Amino acid sequence: MIEARTNGENQTPKATTPETITTSMIIEDLENGIDRPGIKEKYGLENWEVSQMFKHPVLKGRKARKVRKMSFNFVDDVTETVDPNQTSIPAHEDFHNRADLRSQDAIDHSAPTEAGFTDDQINQMEGQAWEQSTQADDTNFNL
Repeated sequence: MIEARTNGENQTPKATTPETITTSMIIEDLENGIDRPGIKEKYGLENWEVSQMFKHPVLKGRKARKVRKMSFNFVDDVTETVDPNQTSIPAHEDFHNRADLRSQDAIDHSAPTEAGFTDDQINQMEGQAWEQSTQADDTNFNL
């Protein structure tokens, strides 16, 4: 006797559809290279449901990103590894011995005032304060 196959036997179980699917979930799937048929299978959706989902303004026109994987491991063996805890950049001795002539001249020929600032620094701070006050006046005038 030959037994007939009944519906449901030897079929791939359908994924259970989550109660809530967000646009961010779909965008993440697209970024990971999952296309519309993959999304349909992943969430256990019908064709019309996927079509309806992609009519949303956030998803409209979005496509799955192509994810390409190399067939081998590519390793950089030339570049020195950098310690993530490093707080300074090592420099050569020559760098510290050279000085910008303008900054060196300013250091050598400026005498600090009572407040600890040079006359040039005070003039610069006053100029910046004046610019800020003029910009504030312009903003208040335009209101």
